[in-house]
Amino acid sequence: MRIAVTGGAGFIGSNFVRYWMDTNPADEVVVIDALTYAGHLSNLAGYHERPNCQFVQADICDYQTMLKVLAGVNLVVHFAAETHVDRSLGAFELERQFYRSNIEGTASLIRASREAGVGHFHHVSTDEVFGDLAFDDPQKFHETYPYNPSSPYAVSKAASDHVVRAFAHTYNYPITITNCTNNYGPFQTPEKLIPRSIALLLANQKVKLYTDADGIPGRNIRDWLHVQDHCEAIALVIKKGRIGETYGIGGEAELSNFHLVETMLDIMSEFLDRSLTIENSVEFVADRPGHDRRYAMDLSKIKRELGWQPRYSFEQGFLETVQWYTSPEGQAWLASLSDRTSDVRANQEQVVAVRENWQAEHQ
Repeated sequence: MRIAVTGGAGFIGSNFVRYWMDTNPADEVVVIDALTYAGHLSNLAGYHERPNCQFVQADICDYQTMLKVLAGVNLVVHFAAETHVDRSLGAFELERQFYRSNIEGTASLIRASREAGVGHFHHVSTDEVFGDLAFDDPQKFHETYPYNPSSPYAVSKAASDHVVRAFAHTYNYPITITNCTNNYGPFQTPEKLIPRSIALLLANQKVKLYTDADGIPGRNIRDWLHVQDHCEAIALVIKKGRIGETYGIGGEAELSNFHLVETMLDIMSEFLDRSLTIENSVEFVADRPGHDRRYAMDLSKIKRELGWQPRYSFEQGFLETVQWYTSPEGQAWLASLSDRTSDVRANQEQVVAVRENWQAEHQ
């Protein structure tokens, strides 16, 4: 089989390429990535050089190029997207990139897939399309939960889900969709909470933790999914899931950001052989606009239909993640991204400054 993986040099996409090539060694894999700030060919070291792997640097919005690249492909697995919420809350030029990549790019790609004769299109999405849950809400997100996106990023991903479903309905085209919770693991760029915090602590700098309007730090709750579990679930949906269906994927590991950072400080204290505490290693910053309170995914459908459940506990997965980022491989990888990650951090600091100025003016 010949498969194409868009966003295959990004965090989840590259982990998926590695997983698929390890478990399906006879398949040919075409990796498509524009290599923006979130895509790095180094994520695929030892894989993209193989004879059954072809790397194509291209923009999924380029319909004509997609038509050519997808010729002879049997399956498209679509990861390519702008994904960082804080980045979507910056200047409008940044926000517009999310609408272009995530909506226009998905529309271009799925149409090119059909025209090129691709037999199955799998769309990877997020639980953020559903909005958020109250802290004390007993229910969780599920496959038919109403959409209620609350950030430009979530809006763009919600729209992309609708693009895929509408296209499948109109043209009777074979698709599957997965919506996942927050991922973590190797090769995640330091724009995200876990790798950014690890990188800051390694540099003897403080971790930044959002504080809500009530003055409570790190209150927001996320369900954490190890990227390896995510890749295994996607592969199972592709191979055994029902065409036209959506499956929710989660880690069954709900944690407040405060608890997450506490856990991180405990583990990093052992690695660095010095005491890291909330008092000496955390800086509380203004909350981001519309910060969703809680995410949680009901896994009943994927467990019932496909027999899948996450293998990693958060404790095991997080420990392995810290071990990877502090290993020679992880350190070399982080160093190779220094120029790009500094630009991302500058953007994040700009967003925080805008928020704090706005809040000061409106108090």
